[in-house]
Amino acid sequence: MRVSVVIPTYNEEKRIAACIRSLKNQTLKPYEIIVADDESPDKTAAIAKKLGARVIKVSKRRIAAGRQAGAKAARGEIIACTDGDAVLDKNWLRKLCAPFSDSRVVSTHGSVFLTDGNAFDRALCEFFLNPYFAATNALGLPSGAGSSMAIRASALKKIGGFDETLVTGEDVDVQRKVRKLGRTVFVGDAIAYVSARRIKRWGYVRFFFFHFGNWLRILFGSSSRAYERVR
Repeated sequence: MRVSVVIPTYNEEKRIAACIRSLKNQTLKPYEIIVADDESPDKTAAIAKKLGARVIKVSKRRIAAGRQAGAKAARGEIIACTDGDAVLDKNWLRKLCAPFSDSRVVSTHGSVFLTDGNAFDRALCEFFLNPYFAATNALGLPSGAGSSMAIRASALKKIGGFDETLVTGEDVDVQRKVRKLGRTVFVGDAIAYVSARRIKRWGYVRFFFFHFGNWLRILFGSSSRAYERVR
């Protein structure tokens, strides 16, 4: 099973090296690592190339466009998605992709924790965020994070890929659509560690209400029209 890992990026020169190195250290080696860079003015693309990633350019200023461009360029049967600020547990890819041995499975998503959060942040992830991922999947409304998800390439093609008109929420949108083609699976021990930078910039209240509101919008086929890039 060939697995392509797609990473959409914008100004991630401080974190992209750690992300790629964590992917190269996986117990299931990626068939390829694709960095879809959104015209970063910093050294993101140069660092990714130096570390052996395949870099493609994107110019639509939306993370959905990066995910879609990377998916189109991918040559694997499975497309795993993460983000430029993520560091992946060494067993992340193997565990995330294990359910695809069942031909009925079209998509998986894993747990998310914070690399630079405090004890309260960790508790939120452990007792709220990841149980939320599990619960919504069980209810047939998969809502996994784009930093820890995978999808069968053939299924992604059938639904037309990621919706590039969405400013955010493209990860949840694609999972909801592909759910109609087969099973989605939450894999709790497939762990991605991501930056807490948005929580630190926005604060807990704004972060919660934005994402809760956006989740409701996605249920009705839309998403927020603005999403601040926090670096």
